[in-house]
Amino acid sequence: MVATGIATTRSAQRRPGPKVTKASSGFHSRVVGMLKLTLPLIASALILLVAAWPHLTQRDERFRIGVSTVSLEEATTVRMTKPRFTGIDAAERPYVMTADDALQQPNDPSVVELLRPKGDITLSNGSWIALMADNGNYYKDLKVLDAYGRVNVFHDSGYEFRTSSARFDMNAAAAEGNERVDGQGPFGTLVAQGFRVINRGAVVHFLGKSRMVIRRDYMSATR
Repeated sequence: MVATGIATTRSAQRRPGPKVTKASSGFHSRVVGMLKLTLPLIASALILLVAAWPHLTQRDERFRIGVSTVSLEEATTVRMTKPRFTGIDAAERPYVMTADDALQQPNDPSVVELLRPKGDITLSNGSWIALMADNGNYYKDLKVLDAYGRVNVFHDSGYEFRTSSARFDMNAAAAEGNERVDGQGPFGTLVAQGFRVINRGAVVHFLGKSRMVIRRDYMSATR
């Protein structure tokens, strides 16, 4: 029994392994040679990519001067953003005129075209009138605003008037308009063909065919 086991073990040790053919040996050599050639190339490419990456992703933050095309009209026109005009009237009471935008034409520097002008005028009794419009021409020397578009006039006692054009004299604290006027206030509502504000806001005349609807409670309160 023992002899048989020894013979079997020796027989297994003498069993030949797998044969290496010439074809498989040649393929292995070609693969090794190819790897020797390509691996250094890949490694070199990766090194170059790492070195160049900061330059590829860097933003161009250098200061550049762009050349813009400006017409002759634009070059000779003075444009102001958020202009503010202040002054005092003939009675030394202050007024303020502002706008979203302003254009001063070179042929008449005393006239300023205003976009959405707004103004505040102080009256003789200490009250005020505020005005706003879509557009307007402000005559700086005369202290006069010609407003047009949607023109709204507010009085601090609660009156509001709407028209399409009006002239406001800042120096005299007066206003006038010859277009249809729609108004409302504590008294009620009115419609007229024009208006005049005189005596520094103390008197308001409504012109043409006028119609006023007076609230009943307002009539009772004034009796």
